[in-house]
Amino acid sequence: VGFWRDAYAEYLSVRGREGSVALLRPLTSALRTIFLLFGTLVWLDNLGYQITALLTGLGIGGIAVALVLQKPLEDVLGAITLYTQQPIKLGDFGRFGDRTGTVEEISLRTTRIRTLDNTVIAVPNAHLAAEPIENYSARRKILYKPVLRLRNDTTSAQVEALADRIRALLADHDHVLEDAARVRFTTIGDEAIEVAVFAYLDTTDWPTFLEIAEALNLEILRHLEALEIRMVLPLESAMQSLKNA
Repeated sequence: VGFWRDAYAEYLSVRGREGSVALLRPLTSALRTIFLLFGTLVWLDNLGYQITALLTGLGIGGIAVALVLQKPLEDVLGAITLYTQQPIKLGDFGRFGDRTGTVEEISLRTTRIRTLDNTVIAVPNAHLAAEPIENYSARRKILYKPVLRLRNDTTSAQVEALADRIRALLADHDHVLEDAARVRFTTIGDEAIEVAVFAYLDTTDWPTFLEIAEALNLEILRHLEALEIRMVLPLESAMQSLKNA
C-alpha cells in the first residue's frame, strides 16, 4: 500500500495535481485498516474460532457506525469528487453557489474560502460538490461588454461615426482580441438608442482587466464628447417611462 501511494503521488505531482496527493494518506490508512481487519479475521478462523457471530456483530455495529458517519462520509466523497474532477484547486478565485472568494484549503471535511470581505468560510465538501461552481481563474480571457444608451435625438450620422471610432479603438488596442471584437447598433427603444460593445481582452488577471477597461471607457467618453452625443441619464429614463405610461 505504501509503495502504491508513493508511486501514485509521484504520478500526480508530475501532472501538476499536487492537491490530490492530500487524499492519498487517508485512503492508504483506510486500506491498511481493511487489510489488517481481514488478516485478523483469517488468523482467528485458522485458530479455530467461530467468526460468524463476530461478523454478525460487526455487521450490526457497522450499520450503527454508518448512520453516525453518514454526513462525514458524504463530505469525504465530496472531497474525492473535488480532487478527481478538479473543478477548482488551491488559489482559484470564483463563485461557489452564492459565495465569491479564493480557495485556501480543500480538506477531507470542508473547503475553506476567503471571501471578498476578507472573511473565511468553511463549506462542507458534500454541499460544495453539489453547487454550481464558476471558476474565474480558469478563464483564458475576460469579456468587455459595455452598452451605450444614447438619447433618442442622436442622429444616424452620429451613431455611425461613434461605432466606427469605437471599432478603430478596439482594433488598435494591444490587449483586445480582434477576432471577437464587434460594435453594433442594437436597439431603437422608447427610452434610448443602444450601441453594444463586445470584445475579449487577453488577460485573466482581474485588476489588469479593470485597468484596461477603464482606459477603454475613458476613450469612449472622449469620443462621445467629441461627437456631442449625450447618454440617457437614469432620471431621464424614469421620466420617459412615466410619460409613456
